[in-house]
Amino acid sequence: MALFQVGIDVSRYQGSINWSAVAAAGKQFAIVRIGSSNNNGAYVDPYFLQNVNGAHAAGLRVGAYYYTYARTESAVAGELTTFLNALEGLQLEYPVFVDVEARSLTSLGKPQLTNLVKYAMDILNQRKWYAGWYSYTNYINSYMNASALANYPLWVADYRSSLGYTGQYGMWQYSGSGTVSGITGAVDLDYSYQDYLPTIRAGNFNGYGSDGPDMTTVSGYKLTVFGSNTEYFYTANLNDVVGYLPLGSYPVTQITKEKYNGYDWVVFEYNGGQYWTALIGDRNRLERDDTTDDCSRQLAEANAKIAAAKAALE
Repeated sequence: MALFQVGIDVSRYQGSINWSAVAAAGKQFAIVRIGSSNNNGAYVDPYFLQNVNGAHAAGLRVGAYYYTYARTESAVAGELTTFLNALEGLQLEYPVFVDVEARSLTSLGKPQLTNLVKYAMDILNQRKWYAGWYSYTNYINSYMNASALANYPLWVADYRSSLGYTGQYGMWQYSGSGTVSGITGAVDLDYSYQDYLPTIRAGNFNGYGSDGPDMTTVSGYKLTVFGSNTEYFYTANLNDVVGYLPLGSYPVTQITKEKYNGYDWVVFEYNGGQYWTALIGDRNRLERDDTTDDCSRQLAEANAKIAAAKAALE
């Protein structure tokens, strides 16, 4: 699996951080704790906003996590009431992770605990926060049904020299005792193997807003690129360019209902992310991703033209 970025995760336990020094040390992202719970209920980490703003100012990409103790759906909702308020107005380039590792939750059993984590992530997604989950290898294997959460990105902790977890994951917390310039004491160290930002932006998650064209979700379509000058974008904005698409075909997930900024747009999958491009006739085209259906459509169109020609001669 190819490494995308190296980073850290932090909370109040790291105190005040010199984020410029962290960036100069080569760290590219930070996952920041939103908060946790105690006997008085859910609370926001006192360093949360300071860390988010500091990391962004230093040029790092940022995500967030919260430590859950919720044993019921109502407790999940209670935690999220606090943490969603704390997220309001922010933009994040990495997911919002539900950190599930508390020993007090293991007595719930795999089905119930898994359902609670899924319930939390479903709510986050509905509120337009790109959700994921975090745990460590033994906890996942013993107390979670990871296959039931496969639609959500996993950030897994495993401090061995090589990752022992054998399921799908997008990030690996490989140390809990790292040292990084700008931070006093130990800090967790992480690898990310996934660029989450294109999917976050394409789906208008994590504070990236809903401005843009009205879209229709589709299946069975592909974008065929035959011009080397086909640009692709993070959003439906010609100034938000990523680069040029290689020639080939790409699965399409959304199409515009009407022209936007003068073009019809599609959202397509490429290199594990979702991106946008404009349909321009001399560069690319939208096609059905089914040879049989395509042939049937072309035959029907040909028959219609023949029928029209015969009618004109009568």
